[in-house]
Amino acid sequence: MTAGLFRTVLTLLAALTVFAATPVRAEWLKAETEHFVIVGDTSNRAISEYARKVERFHAMLARFLPPERDDGLLQPKLWIYLAEGRDDLQTIWPEVRRGVGGFYSRSDDRIYAVVDVTNEESDYTLFHEYAHHYMFQYHNKAYPGWFVEGFAEYFAPSDMRMGRIRYGLYREGRIYSLQQRNAWVPMDDVLRSRLPPGSAERGAAYYAQAWLLTHYMLGAPERHQQFQGYLTAVARGDDPIDALAANIGRTPDQLGTDIRSYLGRGITVFTLQEALPNATVTVTPLPRSTGAVIWLDLRSARGLGDDGAALVAQAQGIVDRNPDDRLPLVTLAKLQRKSGELAAARTTLERVIALQPEDAEARWLMGSVLTALADEADDDAQRLQLRRQAMTHLGAGYEADPLDYRIYLAMLKNRQEALGFPSDNDVVIAESAFRMAPQLGTTAFEVARLLMRKERYLDAVYVLGPLANNPHGGESLAPVRQLLAEAREKAGLNAIELETAPEAPETEAAEAVAAG
Repeated sequence: MTAGLFRTVLTLLAALTVFAATPVRAEWLKAETEHFVIVGDTSNRAISEYARKVERFHAMLARFLPPERDDGLLQPKLWIYLAEGRDDLQTIWPEVRRGVGGFYSRSDDRIYAVVDVTNEESDYTLFHEYAHHYMFQYHNKAYPGWFVEGFAEYFAPSDMRMGRIRYGLYREGRIYSLQQRNAWVPMDDVLRSRLPPGSAERGAAYYAQAWLLTHYMLGAPERHQQFQGYLTAVARGDDPIDALAANIGRTPDQLGTDIRSYLGRGITVFTLQEALPNATVTVTPLPRSTGAVIWLDLRSARGLGDDGAALVAQAQGIVDRNPDDRLPLVTLAKLQRKSGELAAARTTLERVIALQPEDAEARWLMGSVLTALADEADDDAQRLQLRRQAMTHLGAGYEADPLDYRIYLAMLKNRQEALGFPSDNDVVIAESAFRMAPQLGTTAFEVARLLMRKERYLDAVYVLGPLANNPHGGESLAPVRQLLAEAREKAGLNAIELETAPEAPETEAAEAVAAG
């Protein structure tokens, strides 16, 4: 072999070695299961394993809190986006705090979750927020606020590895808070989901006590059975302290002693003995333009600030480079709509609908844009024509995807000025929106408002109760609580005290309630 040929062979071998050492390139994929849609820039194997893991978590929650509804109707799937690092999160939520492992967002425009797969806390964050989502979506009752948070925290640290599923795990921060005996919140305040203004340590203690109390109640079959009676009583409006005495036979102080003793004996970690189903996963590749626009699409579901024009320009540039791709066009239309560029959004959506007439999201957007244009029109005939066109698009969107709550909300908005509003059909539309997204304040408030106009006060109480107890609601739930008090009074029910617990210090940035 000549020296030149030898060098050529070495060069080829080196090139082959580098190629063999390079991992298979990831690509943007969508994995779909019975309850989730997962989107990420990863491998087929990785996204499939992730999808099966979250399905296992759903199945475990269903084991402890079986879905309440038995009507056989489908429920919307939760979309989960796999981000890689803080830069991705900041593109969606510019003010996101450092170290956050992800977040859950619900608004009139979107309900979704994002997890930073590079953060070791990402599973904990997702499981915590999905436990909230599951409770509202599948078992929507007026549970006490401390249990809403305690349930999420009980299951959030779970180990969901195939073949070794463990739950009842704990975080060191919770144990540390409970060891600060002077920081404990009085148990009657915990049971009423109430905490007077105080230190951060007392806020942390409240959530630690909620977790410990949930762990105690779910830790033994006999307590679990008593606990179900307590939850039922509180959900129907009984005083929490009276419900505790009637169903569990304890005073708040006695219960506090019980859970201190439970903690002192050592927290038991459980291993699930029964096998959970191995979910079927369908994986499909997404267009190459997905990476350029995916986070901008989620950004469009949040309120825009001074960056609105820049975001529209960014989306327009992506569309120019990918003129026939759906997601860039839809994202551009969303941003144009949010920025008040309604005519431009209408033109953009005409392109999308021409490419994909059965695109439910595009039809919802077009219906919303046309309704907004009708609101701005001065001529009555033009306003009526635009509203009719909007309803045609919304009807087409409903046919394409009857599980999209946004379509029902848009129909209600379109109908606000119609003669005879609300008709019985309008109430059915509002009830459908609520059934698809019961965790959203808008759906609950709208249906309750219409139910009360029809003098269906007990139904309004049922709708408003769970949301009014949401520990993440804050001041935004003040109108809900006020309407609930009015509904209870008109239904002849006793008045109840509704107060909201503080945000958990380490999770306050984990749940984002985006502005519509």
